[in-house]
Amino acid sequence: MFTDAARAIAHKELADKLKSRWVLIIGAGFALFTVVISYYGGAPSGVAGFRALDATVASLTSLVTYFIPILALTLGGGMVADEQERGTLGIFLSSPMSVAEFIAGKFTGLVLALLISTIAGLGIAGAILVFRVGVDAVGTFLIFIVNTAVLGIIFLSISFLVSVLFYERIKVIALTIFLWLFFTILYDLGLVGLLITTKGKIGTGLFSSLLLFNPVDIYRIMNFTSIGEFRVLIGLASVEFPPFMKLSVLWGISLVWIAAPLVASYYLFKRKYLA
Repeated sequence: MFTDAARAIAHKELADKLKSRWVLIIGAGFALFTVVISYYGGAPSGVAGFRALDATVASLTSLVTYFIPILALTLGGGMVADEQERGTLGIFLSSPMSVAEFIAGKFTGLVLALLISTIAGLGIAGAILVFRVGVDAVGTFLIFIVNTAVLGIIFLSISFLVSVLFYERIKVIALTIFLWLFFTILYDLGLVGLLITTKGKIGTGLFSSLLLFNPVDIYRIMNFTSIGEFRVLIGLASVEFPPFMKLSVLWGISLVWIAAPLVASYYLFKRKYLA
């Protein structure tokens, strides 16, 4: 599937982001935020400064869960709209290039742009953390970066589906904002409401299964499970998880979250534009 045509599109997509300084600006902004959050994350408790790994990852996780989803959604949401405005979508559709090559090239180029920004942003905070805490923090912090990259790729995949469904820019923006609010805020509030409504009688297994329908919650669980030093903080509640909630299961579900929207985008694109 990753043919010369797909590689050419991926290269162009990444080059466009580099030329527009999108990667540089986002990377620099993310780096600034991560350093500030790492240093002042404990300020509400009267503590400031670079702290132990668990506290730092907890603070950075709060930042990432809001920053990365909206970044990835806006990055890929204009996949079709941008081509429509430039008048190049028809050229792609009339060329020998397949839909799979088109989507694979676009997705790969944007993933690379997102990864560069994410690694650059978190890398500075990681370097400072290693300097202050020690090399023992390297392994766990690298896992945190990988988890963050996976979260970004999930929402980038979702953004492709949004772009195919609504190629008008105003509709893409509206749905992007709604999805960001839903996954980062509303879904967890709904779960808290469920706990209140059932007076806490909902089973742990069912509650944990509901968390798997939100990639942001999966990301939180993966981060704190990787640390393994305290109970997992999920939104507004602290929860003990059942034995089936393992990292291997979470990774598998994350891959499903990446693959499912892309596959749906492929079939919807063919049906909508090649019918």
